[in-house]
Amino acid sequence: MSYKVIDNYLKDEDFNFVREQIYSMDFPWFHNNEITNAGETLGNNYYQIHILYDNNRPNSNYFDTLIKHFDFFNGLYRIKVNMYPNQGKFIEHQPHTDYKFEHKGAIFSMNDCDGYTKLEDGTKIESKANRILFFDPTKSHSSTNTTNKDRRVNINFNYW
Repeated sequence: MSYKVIDNYLKDEDFNFVREQIYSMDFPWFHNNEITNAGETLGNNYYQIHILYDNNRPNSNYFDTLIKHFDFFNGLYRIKVNMYPNQGKFIEHQPHTDYKFEHKGAIFSMNDCDGYTKLEDGTKIESKANRILFFDPTKSHSSTNTTNKDRRVNINFNYW
C-alpha cells in the first residue's frame, strides 16, 4: 500500500492558528452515531464532526479561514473535521473506505494521542500533532478513539 507521512506539515504559526480555531469554544461540533456507516454495535460508538466542504461547495463559515493553510489538492470533494472522544476504553473502529470512486485522501492530526489510523496492510499511523498522512482512501482503513487524552482530533481530506 502506498502512503506518505509528513511530520511538521504546517509552519508553527499556521498550525497554531488552525488548532486555536478548531479547539475554540465557538467551533461547532455535530453528533454522529456511526463512525463508518457500517452499523457498528460497539456500544457508545460515536464521534463529533464538522464538515467544512462537501458536494463541491463550502459547508462551513470556517472553510475559508482554515483551508488557506493547506495547498496540496487540485479539486475538493470533502473536508471533514473529526473529534473522537475518550470513552474510557480504546476502540478501533470497523474498516471502511471513504468513497468508492477514484480520488486521493489525507488525514491531518491536530493532537498527540494514543489513537491511530490503521491502513489496509495493518500499518498504524500514530496521531501526532501537525502530522499529515497521504493515502488511498478507496482502500480499507480504520480509525480509533483515544484513551490518554480527552479527544483525538483530525481533519480528513478527500480530493483529486
